[in-house]
Amino acid sequence: MSNLLTPAMEAKLRQAGAVPREQDLYSGAGSDFYERLVGNDRAEVREMLALARRARGPILDIAAGSGRLTIPLLRSGNRVTAIDLSDDMLAHLRRAAPDRSLLQCVVADMRDFSLAQRFALVILGATSITLLDRAGRALLYENVRRHLARHGVFALTVAGGASAEEIAMSGDHEIRVPGSDGEEVYLFSQQIDAAGAARVVNWVRASDIGDGREVTVFTSRLRLLSDERLSKELVDAGFAAPVVSAVRASRGEDILLLTTSRAPGPNHEDDRD
Repeated sequence: MSNLLTPAMEAKLRQAGAVPREQDLYSGAGSDFYERLVGNDRAEVREMLALARRARGPILDIAAGSGRLTIPLLRSGNRVTAIDLSDDMLAHLRRAAPDRSLLQCVVADMRDFSLAQRFALVILGATSITLLDRAGRALLYENVRRHLARHGVFALTVAGGASAEEIAMSGDHEIRVPGSDGEEVYLFSQQIDAAGAARVVNWVRASDIGDGREVTVFTSRLRLLSDERLSKELVDAGFAAPVVSAVRASRGEDILLLTTSRAPGPNHEDDRD
């Protein structure tokens, strides 16, 4: 079994005689699917715009993707640097940006980036923190600290409540995703690993499944993280204890917003701007 194919998805395709071809969710054709999957989601937008109004300075959008948060920030007149590991995702953002003069796109790993300025607000939306393991998150925190202005704010989101419980359970169901000719039916499969620390997720278009046909399976691996765990990690990494608040989401998800800042102290030399 592939590490990024769930047992249920693999069995479904084998039974149908279909040949799976794995495709990362955030590159190539995966980036197009991801844009259709989440492009209309307005979760977090209101909260990030409110933070931007208070920040009054340049904004760094980490794992910006196709610009679900970047574009509303640009429309509000904010100067935004958007970084993402996938240039395919950033290509969507460049095409959709309302004012390219306010936007800088940088292809970079959120665990390892170096920019020439500090930011009044650093955001990491769409619960993208769950893409990273513990070592990766430590590197992210270090990079954010280095790029955050003295009184700047770091804001990130994670699933909470019923949503956190739902994503912690293996399961399979159908979903509908906007397509060029209307909604398309996709099979969604999720498998929780034996340690209960991560989930592998798959999507495949139902109409593509056929005997002997190669079928694209969009895949991703995401860690299961709580706001309590992230809060402790942030404090250990030299941030103030985060303020945790609920995000108003249009699709009924339970999303939590964590906001924090650098915790000054004698051992934090980078507190000097």
